Amino acid sequence: MHGMLAWDDLRFFLAVDRHGTHAAAGRALRVAPTTIGRRLAALEDAVGVRLLRRTPEGLVPTEAGLRLRVHAERVEAEVLASERELTGADQRVAGTVRITSGDGLAAYVLAPRLVELRDRHPDLGVELRAELRVLDLSRREADVALRMSRPREPALLARRLCDFPFRVYGSAAYLSRRGRPATVKELARHDWVRPDATLEGTPQEAWLERHVPQARTVLRASNTVTLMAACAAGHGLAVLPELFAPHEPRLEPLLPRATGLPTRELWAVTHPDLRHNARVGAVLTWLGTLFPRPRG
Repeated sequence: MHGMLAWDDLRFFLAVDRHGTHAAAGRALRVAPTTIGRRLAALEDAVGVRLLRRTPEGLVPTEAGLRLRVHAERVEAEVLASERELTGADQRVAGTVRITSGDGLAAYVLAPRLVELRDRHPDLGVELRAELRVLDLSRREADVALRMSRPREPALLARRLCDFPFRVYGSAAYLSRRGRPATVKELARHDWVRPDATLEGTPQEAWLERHVPQARTVLRASNTVTLMAACAAGHGLAVLPELFAPHEPRLEPLLPRATGLPTRELWAVTHPDLRHNARVGAVLTWLGTLFPRPRG
């Protein structure tokens, strides 16, 4: 080796290894892609070998990179464990808490109500990350995650916040143009706004496939906020969360007696090392005030 390894350089290497490109790694670490490239070059100079090679699928590790990955992940685990231990011991409601959620929750529920949290705790800062990807709490990608199902990782701490019912919605403009469906069977005559492949397999999509198998899809979108905007603009009907729909006054609920529409659960999740952290505790307490209490 030509020089001392730096943890930051190992962190950049792991990000590129996991995401495949400088740009994607930069987005994950919130730095410029040029910074990623410069630090990787410094790392390869330090170890004296090539660590990554370009392929049509992106950057992949060389043999030396694969060997370094093993050691870098061990270093990462120790650094993050130390950070969580030190952060967990902090009893001041001050500093920054990173919250991750879907875009609908971030836009319609969390962002409008964050002023209450900040009024209560003026020294608390919040990073709100609206992501479809499930962020890794053990890697400190977030401190608190809002998830639409109970986490599979048994070590994580999870609290069920509320039940999350879905309804069929349409805009007044669309309904005046195309008519209001009176039964589930009549839904097949209508245009639909639906998620793209990133949300395939969700319970709400499964309901639509089962009850409206010939649904005429006129627009697909990659996130809930865009789906709601398209539905409200009159493109077609959509299956949307009841929790968000009241924030878009152009939407009207349909078929109140329709059976089988899904109800999902919303969970607040954090790492056990943060169980005694004051600022994380303040955020969890605030989250508990935002939603109707879950059934059962």
